[in-house]
Amino acid sequence: MAKFRFTMDVEPKDVPNLDDAHKRDCADVLNSIINSTFKYTLILALGTIAFFAAFSLFSFTFYMRMGTLLPQLPVPMPFLGVAILLTAFIAGTMNKSAIIIEMIFCAALIFTSLISLPCIWIAPFAVYGVVVNLKLLTLVPLHKAISSEPGYPEFTPLPTKEEISANKKTDK
Repeated sequence: MAKFRFTMDVEPKDVPNLDDAHKRDCADVLNSIINSTFKYTLILALGTIAFFAAFSLFSFTFYMRMGTLLPQLPVPMPFLGVAILLTAFIAGTMNKSAIIIEMIFCAALIFTSLISLPCIWIAPFAVYGVVVNLKLLTLVPLHKAISSEPGYPEFTPLPTKEEISANKKTDK
């Protein structure tokens, strides 16, 4: 089964001219992109932290049994994982500066993972993290335009006074 990929070709200046159904579709796609970026960033950050913890434990056990040290991991690596994790929550609100800071942390994770041979596998995931956040950064103007519209995120019209009174009469 092929994946269905929904794309948006809406400019932020065109958002006020859209009807509620199209605004709702745009908001749904935008929220889907934000959520998938957030999930990927969480997986990247928690995976980095978990790898550092597991490798440190394995290195300690190996040292206790064999008496020799394994290659050391870069010290800033778990701190970068925590920093990416914390900024992911703020970047999920489409804060432009938080997204840029998150991209900087992912770039720093790339460089720290290239320093040590056991960490080299993290670099492609961090590169993808930069790409995903760059895509999210390009959607900030659209998010600002659509979130300033009345009715965001549902975009359902409010019932009129006559519809409310008719519903009350039928309920009785």
